[in-house]
Amino acid sequence: MASLALNIKLLGMLYERLQGEKLLSAKVNLWTMKTLKLAEEGDYLDKLLEIYSAKLPPNRPLPENIKKEIKNLYEAGKYEDLVNLLLDLDRPFPVEHPYAALLRHLDEGQRKEVMRRNPQVVKVLANLLASLGPNNIIKGVERRKDINRVLGNAFKKWVKNRFAREPFRIVDDSFNLLRCNTNKEICIFVGPDEKIGSFVRKYLESKGLELGKLNLPGKRPEEFFYRDILINVRGMLILGEARFLSTRGGSQSRDLENTLGFVETMEEISALAKNRGIEIKGIALLDGIAWFYGKYVETIKQRATGDRVVMSALFLEEYLLSFLGKIS
Repeated sequence: MASLALNIKLLGMLYERLQGEKLLSAKVNLWTMKTLKLAEEGDYLDKLLEIYSAKLPPNRPLPENIKKEIKNLYEAGKYEDLVNLLLDLDRPFPVEHPYAALLRHLDEGQRKEVMRRNPQVVKVLANLLASLGPNNIIKGVERRKDINRVLGNAFKKWVKNRFAREPFRIVDDSFNLLRCNTNKEICIFVGPDEKIGSFVRKYLESKGLELGKLNLPGKRPEEFFYRDILINVRGMLILGEARFLSTRGGSQSRDLENTLGFVETMEEISALAKNRGIEIKGIALLDGIAWFYGKYVETIKQRATGDRVVMSALFLEEYLLSFLGKIS
């Protein structure tokens, strides 16, 4: 009897779990579910190579005169001068170093002043170069870009190639989105993030939406709209954020949170804009480990509900065509 009661209890728990999963799947956005199904059952990563090919970047050989100058400074023991030379180059420092990266991102005048006031940091970098030797310094400066660093522009390049055909039209200026024949075509702009942000801000404010009253991250309201793609389909503006997450934890977790937060905030903006006769929404084109790592998957399921579109960029074409009734 005890065994029967236990089995009945287990069956009850299983039923409740299945009902819970069924209810959750009913709430989770359709395009999120499509992506999860592809990641769990299909060749998702193979397909993703079309967008994020992750090819080995080319070599970056230094001009011979720069190589000669590096060797001359090294042999003369002028290591601090060598630090300045390397920071001025449009190349990486010979090794990844936090202070070298910091100094490189200062403008020339500011950098000189900071280095003057912080001689110990300069000495640390100089000693590091002295320990490397001229050949290793040159080799480090000429090293290929890290593959992850070249993925940033991969999405926009893919969009320009993939959507260069009817009914899609790639426009060269964000303002040309407003000249789109929305009955026949889907217009797409994938220019600089800043141009997208500036256009969206000006467009919303021209319609009377007071962005200054919204709690948007960034120093200026338009910074929130610095995204990867802007689309006009059926008169609706769709602002998209594309992300490729390769690892879990740390900055990747923050990127996921920021991306989901973007979609949620755009949902609020969309509701306010609708009162002004504006159709606008935000979508997340999320790829990588987000669809495999359990914690990330659960977070996405909980927040990508209803009309909050969080999906792989692989479904972007199908999603846009659905507005024209070409794909159900």
